[in-house]
Amino acid sequence: MEQQHPKRTYYPTYDVMSEKKEWDPVTQEVLFSRIHPSDGAILTPDMKRTLQALAKTLFPSHLGEQTLSLTMVLDQRLTHRKLKAFPKGTDLSKEEIILKGLTFMEQESITEHGKTFYMLDESIRNKLVRKWRESDGDPSIWAEVHSDLFFSTVSAEIVKIIYSDPSIWSDIGYGGPAFPRGYYAFGPHQFDEWEAKPHGENFI
Repeated sequence: MEQQHPKRTYYPTYDVMSEKKEWDPVTQEVLFSRIHPSDGAILTPDMKRTLQALAKTLFPSHLGEQTLSLTMVLDQRLTHRKLKAFPKGTDLSKEEIILKGLTFMEQESITEHGKTFYMLDESIRNKLVRKWRESDGDPSIWAEVHSDLFFSTVSAEIVKIIYSDPSIWSDIGYGGPAFPRGYYAFGPHQFDEWEAKPHGENFI
């Protein structure tokens, strides 16, 4: 039987936000908004549930939920028109690609399995996502946006949100922005006093 990764972090006592006083006020404000985001006005409740299920399928974490605020952060980015860029080779913006793709995911999930994507068993979600990533889904549904374009676009946005979350920084032992404090210990096995302790010292 395949050994499962333990559902725990190598840094159980580390909290990057305990050092927030070392960052400049603008940085503190930005990070606080990531931890306590407000709802946007673009994603519907079903889209948010679909997006959260998709994030868990694309980027499974041995620590459980990557970030509970992922859907709220993306909704804020959409609401404030932060995704107006056009990926190479298409005249659709990132915003249009993501919104249409979430809709098409639900349409094909219901057509094939009679349930919305977030209600499907994990194994079925995995099979659907693998199909959508490797080849286009039902052409009558994915006509406006090819599934591979949707997944390359939404994956890039999800990754950015996950790894900009300070709670994830704590889990992986990242010490946060260098400015204005800076990192000084660069030698082998050298750490600044405020950094996360090495694995062996902190692993339970």
